[in-house]
Amino acid sequence: MFEGDRASLKPYLDSGRVRPFQPGAELSPGIRAIPTFGHTPGHTSYEVTSGPHRLLVWGDLVHVAPIQFPDPAVTVTYDSDPLAAEARRMAEFSDAARTDTWIAAAHIAFPGLGHVRATDGRFEWIPANYTTVLRP
Repeated sequence: MFEGDRASLKPYLDSGRVRPFQPGAELSPGIRAIPTFGHTPGHTSYEVTSGPHRLLVWGDLVHVAPIQFPDPAVTVTYDSDPLAAEARRMAEFSDAARTDTWIAAAHIAFPGLGHVRATDGRFEWIPANYTTVLRP
């Protein structure tokens, strides 16, 4: 499965354009790498801040939102360390709900941007409202 990933990264590695970073590092002003290990070794989410505003880009923290928000203990085959993935999901869900942080995630229905709410010990996804931009 990872051969395709390696092949797609090869030109960037060969050109020297890939720069490794440490968990928690600030990659650019206002963008920080957040370690979210569990799904895969080295799995990283990204925190983007601007003044008081905060957005977390989760990557593969969630795979089946309608199931994993109500029950973060549900893991998927792709989680290399299911116990760590569950613990990280629970911690990230709790933090997002407590701080009202904006979340962006790949495996969440369009628009993939919203908030997490905690209700009665369970979590739910609250998608951002969106509208279509009409151009003349």
